[in-house]
Amino acid sequence: MAVLMTAPSVYAATPPPLGMADSFSILSGTYSNTTSGTTINGDLGYTTPPATSPTVNGTTHVADATYNQAGIDQGTALSALNSQPCTFTFAPGAIDLASDTTHGVAGVYAPGVYCISGAASIGGGGTITLTGSGTYIFRMTGALTTTANSVVAVAGGASACNVWWTPGAATTLGANSTFGGTDIDASGITIGNSVIWTGRALAFGGTVSTDSDTISSSACATSSSTSTSTGTNLSAVPKTPGLPNTGQSQPAHTSSIKDLAFLGIFSAGMMLVRAVRKRA
Repeated sequence: MAVLMTAPSVYAATPPPLGMADSFSILSGTYSNTTSGTTINGDLGYTTPPATSPTVNGTTHVADATYNQAGIDQGTALSALNSQPCTFTFAPGAIDLASDTTHGVAGVYAPGVYCISGAASIGGGGTITLTGSGTYIFRMTGALTTTANSVVAVAGGASACNVWWTPGAATTLGANSTFGGTDIDASGITIGNSVIWTGRALAFGGTVSTDSDTISSSACATSSSTSTSTGTNLSAVPKTPGLPNTGQSQPAHTSSIKDLAFLGIFSAGMMLVRAVRKRA
């Protein structure tokens, strides 16, 4: 029982609070858009404006107090994501998430923290499917690239609102691709033509470039850790009544340890009762 009582706890990946950055579809230092047809469903923030204005179904913040605080909150969220332990670590080097089989079935991912020492891609116009309710964090030291016509799909209760990307170098999304999640990348984010993106492009201090795209954070705003987006099932990490709200789920073995402890106390009590009766 002593061994069980000291067994290490395993926690699920958890989404960070985004603060003021929560409502932004695009947050950048310089925002570049040279063609018409881009739609932003959510807030837009920048210091340097685009040549061609997009359609913004939200509020545009130009280097105001909200914008500056959102930039601070972006950095805080990135630190929280990078502090979480890896669920799976790929072999060093560039990884194609669509074809890799070292983590499991090619192109299929369960909730967790996936760590890459190098660049990551979704290659060959392929698809990755995130399946299961929970948080997905893809952390790489290099660039993030998706090829033309690639897809990030969700299934089995997964939601794009609970997907997080934290590249160490620039992000580039291929034309006609479908992407999901919040990408925090101050190195810059380039979005190819006719991309559909559910989530956020957060590059405060860097450049975000669009080209007749649709970027929607409005489905996820009001805190991705607790909200439910239209048409998707956003799962919050369950909280334990009576315990501090840490945002972490309980270890799976908690109940069994309590049961064993109770049985041990009960057995000791019964032995004491028998001893007393014997003396009487």
